Amino acid sequence: MCGRFTQTKSQKEVLEQLGDIELPPLFHGRYNIAPSQTVAVIRSNEPERADESIWGFQNPKSTSVVINARSETLAERPLFKDLLATHRCLIPADGFYEWKGKQPYYFQFPKKQLFAFAGLWRNDRCVILTRAADANMQGIHHRMPILIPSNHWSRYLENFHPLENPPALTARPVSCRVNKVANDNPSCLDPADEQIDLSLFPAEQ
Repeated sequence: MCGRFTQTKSQKEVLEQLGDIELPPLFHGRYNIAPSQTVAVIRSNEPERADESIWGFQNPKSTSVVINARSETLAERPLFKDLLATHRCLIPADGFYEWKGKQPYYFQFPKKQLFAFAGLWRNDRCVILTRAADANMQGIHHRMPILIPSNHWSRYLENFHPLENPPALTARPVSCRVNKVANDNPSCLDPADEQIDLSLFPAEQ
């Protein structure tokens, strides 16, 4: 599951990590990216540039927006089954949030590197692919987004090969300010009022 994420790096920082790639003006310190907002995506048919896309597919059977797709059942879902072969995309990020009860937690790579969510796109919209949670999630949630380190982006775009064991994540409880979409500033990453020892939570079995 992934319902909010961050993309706090500047254009300059992204280019330093990725090299020569064309970027939209979306890398300017975003701390609370939510569904239906515009995000940057790198599509498999244009890997040399990032474009703007709206996060979430319209559900043809309701008014809801579909923001995540279970990677294990893509072939069974009419909304996704024709997209994996030719409509893969990467959604750059440097952290994401997950909730245990009412408490949000913030996950990122240990050195705060830019990574990408594995995704699918259709027209001007995208979704994030998810998988069963691993030990990185520390018992917070039973699902997690598929994460692609930047040195594996080409591999994913050329052929769907997510890492079986992605790099370990750091996690910490953060301010409940992130619960409100209008709050999009560094205060979303402030420590929670009461810090929690994550070692007390068993890893998902």
